[in-house]
Amino acid sequence: ACTRVLRRLPKMPLGLIGSAAFYLASSAGMSILNKLAVTALPLPVTLVVIQMAFTTATTLCGWRLIHIGSLRDALRWGCTVPLLFNAMLVSSMFAMRHNTLGTIAVFRNIAPLFTLAIERVFRVPIEVDGPTIASLLTIVLGVGIYHAASIQFSRVGLTAIGVNIVFAVLERILQRYLLAQEPVDLSKPGMMLLNNAVGIAINGVLLVAFGEAWSAGAAGGEPPALGSVLWGLTLGQWGVVAASCANGVAISYAGLRVQQLVTATTFMVLTNANKLIVILYGAVALGERTSLSAAV
Repeated sequence: ACTRVLRRLPKMPLGLIGSAAFYLASSAGMSILNKLAVTALPLPVTLVVIQMAFTTATTLCGWRLIHIGSLRDALRWGCTVPLLFNAMLVSSMFAMRHNTLGTIAVFRNIAPLFTLAIERVFRVPIEVDGPTIASLLTIVLGVGIYHAASIQFSRVGLTAIGVNIVFAVLERILQRYLLAQEPVDLSKPGMMLLNNAVGIAINGVLLVAFGEAWSAGAAGGEPPALGSVLWGLTLGQWGVVAASCANGVAISYAGLRVQQLVTATTFMVLTNANKLIVILYGAVALGERTSLSAAV
């Protein structure tokens, strides 16, 4: 009987299953570690720069794996994806500062509804039937219930999440287009290098724009220099930042790998699958308060 059931299940390549599992693990870890890291170092842009610098250095250590087929493909990717990739990361850090892990995890679940609509408009090959739409609408209903029942909510926090969702949807769709529909001749390490190197250049401007280049937001007197803020971190806080950097390398590669194999909508739904772990961690380990309705 078990054999008959297994035979009826949709057949999936082992490579896709392994890539998806690796992405789920790194995605859950990234949400948790970013929350801890931005709490330890409450300078979102600075934290993103540190993570990008680490990923860039790690990628360059394996320079033999970096392949860039042509200048045209490098520009097609480098002038588009890194901009959205950086915007998604920075807005995610701001969302982490103003929301609980549970709130972020739940509200991000509506993203597949937008990616599905956009992919249908641009006639991306994707199966859409009644159960698919019903499942996505059920997710939206759950988000609505959580929003109504959550006791940890702010308009600033919701705005940050909304901006992050917009950038995430656009970035995933564009990546999917350049990976599967009109593919660029770039290796995964090459894409990672462009994403992070270009991101560092952009964030150099944002550091000044948000005042993080010279200020740590101290109350009264002259704000301390950024160097003194970093020097003041404890060993444990640096450990959290370092762990987020290492996880950033993992999710950078895993995300590109999976995005090449599935549609943007499927990718966003897959991302949602690990959110229960994130929500439970926030409630149990971080003591984030929630109501019974919000938990449901």
